[in-house]
Parts: sequence; structure tokens; C-alpha cells
Amino acid sequence: MSLQRIFSAQKSLSRIPTRLNVQRYASTARRNTRPAQPPRPFRIPPLPVALISVSFICLGVGLYEYLNSDIQKFPVPIRQALRKALYYEQNKDAMLALKYFNEALTLALASPELEKNGAPLTGIMIQLGALQERLGRLPEARNTLTLAIRHLLGLEQTLAEVTSVDLSQLSPAEQKKAVGIAQKLGDITSAMKKDEEAEKWYVWSVEHLLKSSSKAKSEYGDNSDLIFDEEHMPSWLTSTDIGAAMEALGAFYSSRNKPDLAIHLYLRALTLNGMKSCQSAVLMNNLAESYSGLGKYEEAKIWGQRGLDLAQNPNTRKQNKDGELCDETCGVLLFNMGMLFEQTKDKEKASQFYASARQHGRDFKHANCIKEADRALKRLEFEKIRDE
Repeated sequence: MSLQRIFSAQKSLSRIPTRLNVQRYASTARRNTRPAQPPRPFRIPPLPVALISVSFICLGVGLYEYLNSDIQKFPVPIRQALRKALYYEQNKDAMLALKYFNEALTLALASPELEKNGAPLTGIMIQLGALQERLGRLPEARNTLTLAIRHLLGLEQTLAEVTSVDLSQLSPAEQKKAVGIAQKLGDITSAMKKDEEAEKWYVWSVEHLLKSSSKAKSEYGDNSDLIFDEEHMPSWLTSTDIGAAMEALGAFYSSRNKPDLAIHLYLRALTLNGMKSCQSAVLMNNLAESYSGLGKYEEAKIWGQRGLDLAQNPNTRKQNKDGELCDETCGVLLFNMGMLFEQTKDKEKASQFYASARQHGRDFKHANCIKEADRALKRLEFEKIRDE
């Protein structure tokens, strides 16, 4: 299933009118919208990109619990190093944890008692890779997680050969782990500006999830075309998982100035996530920004307002008990709506939204929201005096 078929494979998903497209303030909370009088883009620190990564990357592998609960399965020297690594990680001494995870991995690779493609060995690699990423050691994290997925697949080939593997032959647990590692590698290589590699990891994982949840388009088996069918989804997968993977790929395209590709993915993710959660408001914000990037400001405003209505609805935060996400998304949406109206020369309306963003920042103690809104209001006031 090629990337070009990602969208056609989902035609059975409920349709959302293109006029109502909005971007997800997502994991990366993209804020690339720029006003006509170019102030600096909105820079409220987003919730980490790991909003996708933490919940989706490694897809519930639960490495910490796995290594703790099954630690007796490891030979004694490896077990001792792992216990020390987990202890220091839990007690926030990352450098000592790193030392002992590296020691555990070295011993595990040399051990004749551990299966080279088994969960114990790849579990250590995933845990080590995640720690390296948290420490900002992205090249090391990339190497460790690439090694993990190669061991998982029983391969030692290049990226192109790894991403050509059909994961459907693996067990459900191995498929979840492979997709999770691929998503994490997409995040890491994207941060390293290795765009071609990042895209391959993201696309490979999305294609597998869609293929796993698709059925033959023809009832007679006379062609190989597939169509997405949520009822055909395997038990190890949820619509939220697929939505998160598509959202990650959409965020990648958005950050690389490809809003047209991002819009399709955000819309599909929004359809899968439903229209009632704080995460849906995030998607609506990201869609609004993508439409703005295409110069389609009216569509962007529609999606921005829909996101605001959703984020400000007191019932929304009850959906997944994620009120903090609603609060932060609301501040971003208020500011970005101000930017949209400023771009379309409606400075009075822009001022109203900026003022609302500033008040929201005060109410919820979002310092950067206050700072950016103040800066925008001062700029508009200066322009008003200048033009009089």
C-alpha cells in the first residue's frame, strides 16, 4: 500500500466537509501562521511532541513494567545491571541509568542465553533508546532504536530493506512494537532534520496500520485494492492509535511546509478521534493553521472557531479527563484566531482575540500566552497610532 493510497484506502470513513478543516494543535502544536505585519510566530511552548510519542510510541509496550516484572528471565549479570539502571532512572539520575542500560545491553548482546530477536533484548534497546532521546542524544537514540527494529524483524539490512518488510507475519505484540519503534524513529529523525528518513518511518507505520484495518474492495477477489474498514480492525489496534499515527505524519508534513498533505491526514485523524475531545480541538487548530498556510483564511477561521467552541465547552474536558490540554489549546486558538483576523486586515477583531488570549493566559497562568498576546496588542496599538 503506497502513500498515494493512504487516502483512497479510507474512503469508507465518514466525510468531513472540506470547508470545516482544522489543524490539530497537537503534540507539536504547530504555530506557523504568520500575520500580514510579520510579528514573530506564536511561540507558546507546546505540550511535548511526545503527546503522540508517549502514548503511541512503543504502543503500550510498557517496558519499565516489563523489565521489572520479568527481570528474573535475564541471566544474573544482565539482571543486576538492569536493576541498577531502573533504580537510577526511577530516582532521576539519568547518567547512571544510561551507564547501566548500556552495560545491560552489551552483556545481553554477548549472552548465548538470550534470543537475539526476542522481547527481552529488544526491550532493553527500546528503554535505552528512549532514555537517550530524553537526554537529547538523538544520533545515539536513532542507532539504538534502529538496532531494536532490526533485531525485532530478524534483519541487519538498510532502512529501505527494513521498511519493505510486511509486518503482518509477526505476532500482534511484535506488530505493535515495530510500529511504535518506527513512529519513534520518525520523531527522532525529524528532529535531526533527516526528512527523507523520517518520512519513510512515518509512512511505513501508517501504511501498516491502515492495511491491518482494511478489507478487499471487491467482494469477488478480482483485484488487490483495499478499503479501510473500522470493523476490520485487529484487536491489538484502536482507532485512536491509527489517528495518532496519521496525526504524527500530518504534523511532519505541516512542519515541512506541505499543508495540503497535512490537511488530509488531520481530517482523517479527526474522523477517527471523533469530534468531542480536547484532542479534537487540537486537530482543529492544526487544520486551521494548515489552511492558513494555503492562504485559505476563511476555512481556517471556521476551523479555528470550531476548535474554540469545543475547547471552551465544559463537557469536552470530561470526555477523556484532559482539561489541561483543552486549556492550553484554547489559549493557542485564541491567539491564532487573532493572527488570522490580522492577516485579513480586521484589526479590531484581531485585538479582541489577542485580548481574550491574554486574559486566558492570566486565568490559567500560561506566561508565554500572556507575553505573546501583549506583544501583538502593543504592535496593533503602535500601528494604529502610526496610521492616524
